[in-house]
Amino acid sequence: MKFSLLAPIAALLLTITLQPPCSAQAQQKALLTGPILYGVDDYGLFYKIDVMNCTICPIFQATGFIGGISDFVVLPDGNILAQSGFGLRLYDPPNQTPIWSDNTLATGSILAPNGLVYLSSNLTLSVFDPASNTVTLIGNWPAGLSVDELYYQGGVLYAIAIDIAPPNQIKIIEVNLTNPELSVIVVPMPPINISGGTTNNGYTTSISSTNILRQYNTITNSFNTVCTLPISISGLSDLPPNVPEEPCLCLTDAGSVNTINYNVCVPGSVTVPFNNNAILDGNDILRYILFSNPSDTLGSILVQSSSATLNFNPATMQTGIVYYLATLAGDNLNGSVNLTDPCLDISNAAQVIWRPKPVVSFSVSNPNVCAGGCTTVTATFTGTAPFTLSYTTPGNGTQTQTFSGNTGTFQVCVPANAAPGSFQLTATSLVDAWCSCN
Repeated sequence: MKFSLLAPIAALLLTITLQPPCSAQAQQKALLTGPILYGVDDYGLFYKIDVMNCTICPIFQATGFIGGISDFVVLPDGNILAQSGFGLRLYDPPNQTPIWSDNTLATGSILAPNGLVYLSSNLTLSVFDPASNTVTLIGNWPAGLSVDELYYQGGVLYAIAIDIAPPNQIKIIEVNLTNPELSVIVVPMPPINISGGTTNNGYTTSISSTNILRQYNTITNSFNTVCTLPISISGLSDLPPNVPEEPCLCLTDAGSVNTINYNVCVPGSVTVPFNNNAILDGNDILRYILFSNPSDTLGSILVQSSSATLNFNPATMQTGIVYYLATLAGDNLNGSVNLTDPCLDISNAAQVIWRPKPVVSFSVSNPNVCAGGCTTVTATFTGTAPFTLSYTTPGNGTQTQTFSGNTGTFQVCVPANAAPGSFQLTATSLVDAWCSCN
């Protein structure tokens, strides 16, 4: 009688252990170059816009206003005068709280060459003097018109007006600064619906979409599209000459992952235990990463995925090796996070180990056994002890035995009435400390 010994195939396991947070992210991006505008979104977050390169970055978050900021102007000293439906607020960036406030209502503003700020409400024109923080009423707009925005072009102050009565046609008027009621219509029907966010030289983001930067020319009554911005901008202002640019803020935050340990057998997958608490700016995306060296996170990234579920890849990964799971946030570069983004941020990390499936092999010192006789079988295991082995033999049914080490022995007996021939020992199940094979 000869034994035929069969064993199951290999398997793999995963372990995840979270690590302390990575080093703090960069606090400023490089200064932009080219013509610069400032913009604000509906939530009071101010941005710096490089018109030449159509790039944008946040510079400070304003607080102390109710509702959205309808317009604002950057003053020659770098302060920002913002308007909302509840009055004026003066900011000294990066200070988030206003340093002065007033209940004067305004929908649009522009900085004049003499350093004063003209303010338009729907029906009146006023002037703000930054030297004294005083507002003086100049007069009413022409009867039947409601004025929204102001801008200079070619040294002339223009206003964007709309008929109060239907059909509420948009028109451009040249402003009479002595008596606004004598302002004259110069463009009765502009080709675009300019309704807000206008700055000097005709820049606007509120023609039809607040994320498209355009430039309108009053003289030619035409406009051109400059570029599409990554976010919506509801107000615009020029940056006056010799006013230093505010540095860009790093708002990017990749969030955090849970402190959970995982063990996963090959070819299983693991899900990054993300807490869904990332903070992204208009240019950012979030990706899930797997890397191998916590001392060189960016240099050892093996996977950067838009899916939180990551699979074992035998071409780039090994079983029994510690890897790390984390989230990564930064500027979008062709669908991946730009690793050179100065505001790049990485979450804390989770440890992951993929484990191979256990393997067993059998051997006997003498494969020839008489009917009714017994022999000793040596089991040799690959994997992590303890091992629980189930096996079958003809006439004896299924047997289960646990082994504390990587080798062990057990007796197999041949029934007394067994016919001569092959006597088969078959491993039907094997479980180690991490994985199982069936």
